[in-house]
Amino acid sequence: MSSGPETTYAAWLGVTGISALTTAAFAWDRRSAPGALPLALLLLCISLWTLTYALHWLSAAPAEQAFWLDATFFGVSGAPVCVWLMTRAFTQPGVPLRPAAWSLLLAVPGVTWALLLGGDPGGMLFGSAATLQAHTRLGGGPWFTVVALHSYAMLGLSALRLAQFFRRASGIYRRQAGVLLAGLCLPWVVNVQSVLGEPPFPGLDLTPMLFLVTALVFLWGLLRFGLLDLVPVARHQLIEQMREGVVVLDRAERVVDLNAAAQQLVDRARPSPIGQPAAEVFEQWGAALASLGGLGERTTELTLGRLHLEVRVSPLRDRRGRVQGHVVVWRDVTTRRRAEAALRQAHEQLQLRMTEIERLQAELREQSVRDPLTGLHNRRYLEDALGAALGQARDEGGPFSVVLLDIDHFKRINDTLGHLGGDAVLRAVARYLRGAVTPDQTVCRYGGEEFVVVLPGLGAPAAAQRAEQWRRGIAALGTDHAHAAPVTVSVSLGLASYPAHGADPESVLLAADEALYRAKTLGRNQWQLAPEAVPAVLGARATGAEATPAAPD
Repeated sequence: MSSGPETTYAAWLGVTGISALTTAAFAWDRRSAPGALPLALLLLCISLWTLTYALHWLSAAPAEQAFWLDATFFGVSGAPVCVWLMTRAFTQPGVPLRPAAWSLLLAVPGVTWALLLGGDPGGMLFGSAATLQAHTRLGGGPWFTVVALHSYAMLGLSALRLAQFFRRASGIYRRQAGVLLAGLCLPWVVNVQSVLGEPPFPGLDLTPMLFLVTALVFLWGLLRFGLLDLVPVARHQLIEQMREGVVVLDRAERVVDLNAAAQQLVDRARPSPIGQPAAEVFEQWGAALASLGGLGERTTELTLGRLHLEVRVSPLRDRRGRVQGHVVVWRDVTTRRRAEAALRQAHEQLQLRMTEIERLQAELREQSVRDPLTGLHNRRYLEDALGAALGQARDEGGPFSVVLLDIDHFKRINDTLGHLGGDAVLRAVARYLRGAVTPDQTVCRYGGEEFVVVLPGLGAPAAAQRAEQWRRGIAALGTDHAHAAPVTVSVSLGLASYPAHGADPESVLLAADEALYRAKTLGRNQWQLAPEAVPAVLGARATGAEATPAAPD
């Protein structure tokens, strides 16, 4: 080895290899990002290529030079595959390769490495008379042609994919794609010129040296644009992973594209929906279109059998605004609608239960203020009735009256008819009184054989008339009981009114009780007004017109 240009070439190649290794370390640290692992492998291939080529230039013996020159093909055959994998991962993240594609992709570098390790039997790679040609391998056996075509095909497809992505992308992703394109294109353009034409530096293959530029460009992209830190999400991947169904239609309503969610509604008997009329692809398309009223820009909800779908239809327009097709996007809201229906049903059942509970509570409240024997209100309810009558009297500036009734000689009736007979008498009197009052008047069983009637808005004269009617009506009832003679029932009544006989319900009720006591003392079967009655009523009692005493018991 001389100290001439060979040493300079080797130095350049060594720097290129070390730079590639350094950049590979950055890529390896970010290997979880799509494209990072293929990029790291690419840079390792470049490093292998350049370092073995550097050793070729540093070797003095022709055999050693040939050995290291042949060894460069480990990197030469692997680099294009790594370029394609890196580009695909960058432009289509998350889309895995099928096993068959992996086999085709790795077949050429795999066979090449096997030939290199086997000493190139039969000259398949470098030919039977392989010699040093200006320190390069620009020709060889039949497999050399395969390697060259495979490499250029991988690089061409990668450049095309990156160029298409560069055209569609924007912002930081467009700059990332530009960095990758710039880093890849220059070395391979020079390589094509070296193989197919006159190299600019005879005897030196500039391709691996120019990979120093590739390594530096990639390093700059890693630090400047977040290459492999910010990874673009492919639009295709985004659409495929959407839960919403997406269908693209042309002007003739034929399916142009659809995602995986939309495939779930496709008629499984059809081989491929692409290019087929939507009415044939989707079983319920006709019903859906009828519900939509045609394909127009709208958002609505459709019910198709058991499915509930939120549907959005958007037109696809060209630059002149003409409709070229439609995008139909739907979201399956069946689960939500079923949950809402179940919630409504549960709410309705709850309302029914609440209504039933309120009814039962009302019944309990009613039972708590009812006498179980007669069905009349009890003393507990009487307090409310008296309070309501007092409130009405004060609001209207009028009176209210209370009539207290007691069945005469009720103990004798019990002794004659028994307790069952006595109960029958109580029920008969209660039934009569209930039918003798108006809805705004209240009849209560006061206790034992006593009853109270509250008469809102009526003064003492009107209450006295009612009392006399009730006395006569009850006397005319009569009560028959099995195995006993008919019994004639009479009642004594005491009357009092507000405000003449008291300023509050308790005072009025007490005055009525005193009047009842006087009626029983005077011979029963009559009514008496409380002693504090107004003069007109007292005058009526003085003439004997207010009561008709019965014969003494």
